[in-house]
Amino acid sequence: MRIPEADVQAIKEKADIVEIISQYLPLEKQGKEYVGVCPFHDDHSPSMRVSPDKQIFKCFACGAGGDAIGFVSKYEKISFVDAVAKVAARIHYPLQIEQAAPAVPDPNKPLYDALDLFTAYGRYELASKDGQAARNYLVSRKFNKQILDTFQIGYAPSFNMVSEYLQARFPDPAPLEKVGLIQVGTDRIVPCFHDRILIPIHDAKGNPVGYTARIVPPGNSGAKYVNTSNSVLYQKSNLIFNYHRAARTAHKAGRVILCEGAMDVLGLAKAGISEGIANLGTACTDEQLNLIARLRVPVVVFYDQDAAGQKAAYKFGRKAMAAGIRFSIVSQKEAKDPDDIFIQKGAEAVHQAVDNTISFAQFCLEYLQTEYNLDNYEDKKQYAREMEGIIRASLEQFEQPVLFSKLQQLTGFSFEANPSPRRSYSSKKSQMRPAIPLQTLPAAQGRLQAEKAVLWSMLNDENYIRQYQNEVGVFANEDCQKLALYIQSAYQNHRQIDPVELFSIIEEESVRGLLAELAEWPDYSESTHGLFSESVVKIKYEFISHQIDELNRKMKTVQNMSDMKTLMNQKRELIARRNSLKSRKVV
Repeated sequence: MRIPEADVQAIKEKADIVEIISQYLPLEKQGKEYVGVCPFHDDHSPSMRVSPDKQIFKCFACGAGGDAIGFVSKYEKISFVDAVAKVAARIHYPLQIEQAAPAVPDPNKPLYDALDLFTAYGRYELASKDGQAARNYLVSRKFNKQILDTFQIGYAPSFNMVSEYLQARFPDPAPLEKVGLIQVGTDRIVPCFHDRILIPIHDAKGNPVGYTARIVPPGNSGAKYVNTSNSVLYQKSNLIFNYHRAARTAHKAGRVILCEGAMDVLGLAKAGISEGIANLGTACTDEQLNLIARLRVPVVVFYDQDAAGQKAAYKFGRKAMAAGIRFSIVSQKEAKDPDDIFIQKGAEAVHQAVDNTISFAQFCLEYLQTEYNLDNYEDKKQYAREMEGIIRASLEQFEQPVLFSKLQQLTGFSFEANPSPRRSYSSKKSQMRPAIPLQTLPAAQGRLQAEKAVLWSMLNDENYIRQYQNEVGVFANEDCQKLALYIQSAYQNHRQIDPVELFSIIEEESVRGLLAELAEWPDYSESTHGLFSESVVKIKYEFISHQIDELNRKMKTVQNMSDMKTLMNQKRELIARRNSLKSRKVV
């Protein structure tokens, strides 16, 4: 397809970029411009600016920018022509599209087709005589026709039947191997799925990529569930079960419900809750977290109440806090998943369970007691310190006193609720909001964190520039060194640093990412001198340790006794210098 240039220009002139982008994400007016959270990177705060005058958008964190058509193309991951057509439809422009040469076919289409055919085969077999036992089980679990149809649930019959079907339907077994339907490298067709209920899995766009398959009870042996192995299409860490369906209903529901497995999502669906998703495993990867963040709705975490499920909820909570995702956690006394609740008590009980949520801080107050021994004083201090950070980072000021009171009852330590509001690192109004406070001082977390702490100090106070030059001079991390140069240059032109302006002049994406990370740090302004001093000492300590390691390597190869004595003297001097640093801070 081809669109005449005159039409493209007319559409650009008539389309209001603010209205177009507002259909995808909320924008807030600030002066003559609008700001919003950028959807093209892991944005924790409004880094994207939209100019009605110039009809362009620009993200000062990741560098994405363009006009309304470019935004739609990038957001929906569609071609320029398709984006023009979508914008034209939204402004009711009479667009004429000229047909061009046929598009290049998707190279994965044969693989998607193979999975679609196998799914259709499974649905046929579920309705057949051979699928009677599977149907009986599904009926016992209160599956109705609507759920079976919506999720395309089927049945893979006996080994021989599946093998014969695949051999007859697919003369070339290569696609079957690529999508994980048969074992690779065998002389005959060896199906991976047989004697099991099939639950298809799709990617974020709705393309079929694999299956989770449940054994049909009773009497069958083998693992309860078998999943598609990693393949060309199926990468477990990148997939979320039911994501493509939930994405259409999450905004209307005002939430998404994160479960551990596909059967949990199906249990929610039986109760009429269509916004359930599952990670196909307890751990939530960064890729899956990014998909969840793209939905831009609060998350309700409905994990199992066993130890593994609670640990997974804690890990998800940590990551979600860092990503700026709003979430709460289902709390229930009975350790039952959504499907069991529906079968035993009905839809209303599922809705009540989903609505019975607690904050992450409340969850951690109980969960972390399993990770720390509160009868041990040092453990109790660590528990209190971690809880303090979670409470301050995740709760609003009016919520904090209640949790701090409970924390005091458990530990005996008292805390002041939100004693000092955290600020961005410029007196100018910044577009970045702070995120999670670090659990320990940066210098205690290694040289890289110490270098970042020095950068944070430099961003907040120009006086630390000269101290950095005199005491540090150069950073070991390349991105830290580049950002230091940008900061020094910015202070030469301005008395204070505006983070958004600094983003606009940084060319390297990794350095912009470092600046964005520092924008999320808590406010250390009350103790910046100590933060800077400890970090400098840490950097010196690590530098000296590196020199000692180099001497040790040389001493292993040197043969001349005189050279050996010289190296030993140098090493003693370095050790003495390093030991003198130990008295100044914990290293």
